[in-house]
Amino acid sequence: MQVMTEVVTMQLAVEMTKEQFVSIVNGLEKDFHSKQPGFIDSELIYDEKTNTWVMIQHWETMEGLKAASRRIFTDSAAEPFVKSLDPKSVKMTIAPQLGAWK
Repeated sequence: MQVMTEVVTMQLAVEMTKEQFVSIVNGLEKDFHSKQPGFIDSELIYDEKTNTWVMIQHWETMEGLKAASRRIFTDSAAEPFVKSLDPKSVKMTIAPQLGAWK
């Protein structure tokens, strides 16, 4: 199995605390991503210098990743997350994982 890695950088469209956004992402992961076929895991990073959020996700297949990417805009569980983002700031990179170390 070749794991697909998705890296999304984004900034918020609305002002909120880090804790508020982390809570929104927690709901997204619990109620949306974790229920998508092929989802493995995700993590959230915040760069205070650039005010940029980074989400890293791993998927079993490209098909699962793409299907979830389409559904995120129509699923009510993802709505708070989608509405909190500045759409112009969202940048996505998708590539196969070549290695992982722990």
